[in-house]
Order: sequence, then C-alpha cells, then structure tokens
Amino acid sequence: MASMTSSSVPLIILLVPIVLGSIMVASAGNLNQDFDITWGDSRANIINNGELLTLSLDKTSGSGFQSKNEYLFGKIDM
Repeated sequence: MASMTSSSVPLIILLVPIVLGSIMVASAGNLNQDFDITWGDSRANIINNGELLTLSLDKTSGSGFQSKNEYLFGKIDM
C-alpha cells in the first residue's frame, strides 16, 4: 500500500467533510435549484443546465456546496 505524503493528508481532511456533509438528490433535479455553492471561488461550478456539479482542489484550498433542503441520507458518485 502506498504511503500518504504530508501534502495529501490536508486534502483528504478537506475532502472528507465535503463528501460526508454533502448529498446529491437521486432524482433528475436541477442543481441550480437544489444546491448552493458555499465556497471555492471559481473552483466550484454548476454546468450543463444544472445537471453537473464540478468541484476542484488545489494546494491552498478547495470548494464546497450545500443542499437547500435537509435529507436523511444521500449518495455522491466520484
């Protein structure tokens, strides 16, 4: 198993709350209507008429989004 470098640990720590704290609706909804981009400047984008959400990380920061509704559980495919 490959060992983690010290630079990958902060990225994992940053990604875990995003993945665990965020959900995607299983139905064919519109991300523009159902989610808000909460941080990340231009590193988070909703594209394809609200069908696709892109998030990216760099060496200094990441990006995040939040559902406008509360759900008991959800699933994110990466």
